[in-house]
Amino acid sequence: MVVGDAILDRYLWGDVQRISPEAPVPVVEVQRETTGFGGAANVAKNLRTLGTTPLLLCLCGADANGRLLRRMLSEAGCTSDGVISSASRPSTVKTRVMAKHQQIVRTDQEMSEDLSVKERRNLIRTFEKWLPRVSAVIISDYGKGVISPPFVEQIIEQCKQAGVFVAIDPKERHFQFYRGVDIITPNLVETHAALGLPVRHRTDEEVRELGWELLHSLELSNLLVTLSERGMALFEKKGRVFTHLPTVARAVYDVTGAGDTVVSVFTAATTCKATPIEAAFMANHAAGLTVAQLGTSSVTAAQLAKACLG
Repeated sequence: MVVGDAILDRYLWGDVQRISPEAPVPVVEVQRETTGFGGAANVAKNLRTLGTTPLLLCLCGADANGRLLRRMLSEAGCTSDGVISSASRPSTVKTRVMAKHQQIVRTDQEMSEDLSVKERRNLIRTFEKWLPRVSAVIISDYGKGVISPPFVEQIIEQCKQAGVFVAIDPKERHFQFYRGVDIITPNLVETHAALGLPVRHRTDEEVRELGWELLHSLELSNLLVTLSERGMALFEKKGRVFTHLPTVARAVYDVTGAGDTVVSVFTAATTCKATPIEAAFMANHAAGLTVAQLGTSSVTAAQLAKACLG
């Protein structure tokens, strides 16, 4: 089950031939428009592409974009039964204006305030109904309101009681509520924020110290820190094992959605009995494939197997 903030990623693709006479900005002549999955919806799409059966639990607006999200999920082979409509907030949409392969500007339609009590109760009701059916729960926290402190604490507690694996793609402001989960997958900036430290370049040894500090402070079973061009760092509480996985990306065009791929592949592999290092190895290779594409993308099991086998 994927719980979190579902996003629609909209792209306006075009070209720039002139500067606007109204202001010193480029005029993008739009040639086509595409819409893809973002946030929790992209995690669900990644899991479906890998061959698993994801259950997406999220909120959308009672609007055209909410209806579009449901239709896209259906077309992708994902159920939309857990997409709950809200009359008080819009569907979250990120629109990127692209001139050839260069992003000119991004606009966001969203409401990031925490959910109302009624909205949270609706989500909890579905969560409790689905929990006995799943082998893992991924919390996809994009800070758009679905993952609030009382909600995430309730989810984690029920997962612990049921013995269900919990993975979190985190947001800085909620780190203190992730205590005791099986794994979180922050990037290095988020790791700094979680520890209340200023962001700066860190040596490999400093990254190792930061990771162990975060793992112990949140009482995590595992921690996977993504390091951009430096790869990933895996910290395992059991045996106190640290592993640095160098990047395998041959080209980087767009990191959008790479974190979704990492948490999806790691969790799917773990539920199929992979060890943490095996799951991280596969997640690293999957991320290397997705960053070579523009926009969010997902990886099939066959593509992942080919990449891992070299």
